[in-house]
Amino acid sequence: MSVSNPPYISRALIDQLSPEVRDHDPLPALDGGEDGLDAYRALAPVLQKHLAPHGLAALEIGFDQGISVPHLFNAAGLKADPPLADLAQNPRCVLVRQQ
Repeated sequence: MSVSNPPYISRALIDQLSPEVRDHDPLPALDGGEDGLDAYRALAPVLQKHLAPHGLAALEIGFDQGISVPHLFNAAGLKADPPLADLAQNPRCVLVRQQ
């Protein structure tokens, strides 16, 4: 199993993050591009090459990415499960595997 916490915050929202996050996390760890999906777009086409035959990748996602992130991986020929929720019941993690 691989676990990833890619940058997933939309660039326009970084200034609105809590000071604990915005002022202490490095910008490249937060900035997911204009829509927050840049890292997932980069991962989707190459992840299949790096997964073992029955391997699994767990990817943290933003609260508003429960549809867009699975769609990117499914479109790349992988199988993305529906997102798992965090304690606040927001989509927070997508499990991806080979089809």
